[in-house]
Amino acid sequence: MRAAPALLATLLAATALAGCDKPADDRLLGYVEGDYVYMALPASGRLSEIAVKRGDHVAAGAVLFALDATTAAADLERAKADLAEAEHNLADIKTGQRPEELAIIDAQLAAANASLMLSEPRVKRRRQLVKDNVVGVEDLDSAEASILEDRGRIAEYTARLAAAKLPSRAEQIAAQEAAVDAFKTAIVTAQWSLDERRAVAPAAGSIEDVYFRRGEQVAAEQAVLQLLPPENIKLKIYVPEPVIGSYRVGEELSVACDGCPPDLRATIDFIGSQAEYTPPVIYSDTSRAKLVFLIEARPVSSPPDFQWHPGQPVEARKVVKPAS
Repeated sequence: MRAAPALLATLLAATALAGCDKPADDRLLGYVEGDYVYMALPASGRLSEIAVKRGDHVAAGAVLFALDATTAAADLERAKADLAEAEHNLADIKTGQRPEELAIIDAQLAAANASLMLSEPRVKRRRQLVKDNVVGVEDLDSAEASILEDRGRIAEYTARLAAAKLPSRAEQIAAQEAAVDAFKTAIVTAQWSLDERRAVAPAAGSIEDVYFRRGEQVAAEQAVLQLLPPENIKLKIYVPEPVIGSYRVGEELSVACDGCPPDLRATIDFIGSQAEYTPPVIYSDTSRAKLVFLIEARPVSSPPDFQWHPGQPVEARKVVKPAS
């Protein structure tokens, strides 16, 4: 029975020596994560078109979905009609009265000139008749008054004709120009509202999920589908606290995962400042570190036909550059 403590000590020593001989594991464990783009529109409405489905790959600028645009299109046409009317009115007040109105004033001026041509010889005859005592002075005064009246009408119609050919006052023109500018702004607003009834891909990527079907009602700013551009893929990797000081932003990591091609690389672009406990998703028998720091890395080298999958476990190691 006394040999038991000695045997136990021998076993513990052997275990310790075996642990010392085990090579250090420099693997960093983590997983793939995607920064999704949740595509939505600023207006509400009925879905009239869904041009993609889950799993599709789309190019930048491709139409994704659209809302019914009947009302928005009508508003744009109404704004265009209002602008056309305002521009017509502006051109009208800049050119004076219409030709028909000018013709009326011309006719009135011609009638006044004709009346004057008759009144002048009548006055000459009245003067002679007054000398001959055939008519009284009152008849001469009446004939001379007719001349003054005709000359007055000629002056009036001449002035009216000149004024009719002039554009409207500067204040009226300025007010109408402001109205034209307002209708131009209304067209821009209506066109924007119409354009915002259709969603296009801001970048190339894959459709990860579609939340609605054609014909369903969508609220304003409610996501209709989920887009994942390749540049939004990142690797979340956890570094044990004792070695976090040896990692720097900008350094390269070699990355491996099940079924992935060789020579995958990623560049560190973020190192967390707060320690945390090892997430359960990466905890294993070979990774028992309690305190770890999060680092994020962006893939920089992968085959064209290779696709990262969010949630996929990865292993990473620091790339050791050969000494120069």
